[in-house]
Amino acid sequence: MLKRLIRLFIPYIIWPIFFWELNEYINRKYNKEYSNSFEDLKQQLLLANRFIFPLWFNLVLIIMTICFFIIIFIFRKHSLFILQIILILSYIIQYSGYNFNNFFLKNPYYNVRSYNSMHTSIPFAVTGYTLGCYNVLDIIQKNKIKACVFSYLIYNMIADYNIFRNIHSENYYAGINLNIQSICLIFIFSLFPSFLITNNIIRKFLIIITNYTGGIYYLHVPLKKYLKKYSTDIYNGTFLGLIKTYIIIYFICYIGMLIFGKTLLKYLFC
Repeated sequence: MLKRLIRLFIPYIIWPIFFWELNEYINRKYNKEYSNSFEDLKQQLLLANRFIFPLWFNLVLIIMTICFFIIIFIFRKHSLFILQIILILSYIIQYSGYNFNNFFLKNPYYNVRSYNSMHTSIPFAVTGYTLGCYNVLDIIQKNKIKACVFSYLIYNMIADYNIFRNIHSENYYAGINLNIQSICLIFIFSLFPSFLITNNIIRKFLIIITNYTGGIYYLHVPLKKYLKKYSTDIYNGTFLGLIKTYIIIYFICYIGMLIFGKTLLKYLFC
């Protein structure tokens, strides 16, 4: 658990401080376009809701990692049951209107964004943990065709039915649909015969383009506001602009790994 927390904390702490200092430097030397107050930095570090929004995911993972560890340590044999109760409660809190009436109406949006993200993410985390505990993926390997057909049918049957999805939709709740559909997708993709990709060139290409996913995820939002000044494609969010952004950030992460690959700072890029 400690290694996982270190991996999550390093980009969560260092990238906001780096970009805050960079913005302050640009603000002092050139203009106020990139100005962020110290209060912005505090809000970013506490709630991940100011200038590097993707880090909300790290915050959620940090909190859930600690909570899961505590629950499993304290309740041991009954921990899975406790987690199912938490899953149900997270849905009730989201879709009963409790969140909306007690938090969103009384607080600015940015103060509750991470709180909302936590409740939205809990069902997916508990579902994944549960599937792992029961070795479900190993079980369905014995009935591949049935599992794949069943999952595909269920996925499509519920695709057009908004099970709670539209309740307080302004808060971006995913709906129970997405939780069920994600399980179906896990089953379907787990059956993919990866051994069919025998071409070494294809395998190496896939390995290369999937490197540095962490760094690309962390940097694509804060760097885009700098890059869009130099590219209309990036500014307009075109497909070519996305490719350019990916290549530039990939190169930055590659250089970062060359420099910090043997230290803990490698977690900024990988």
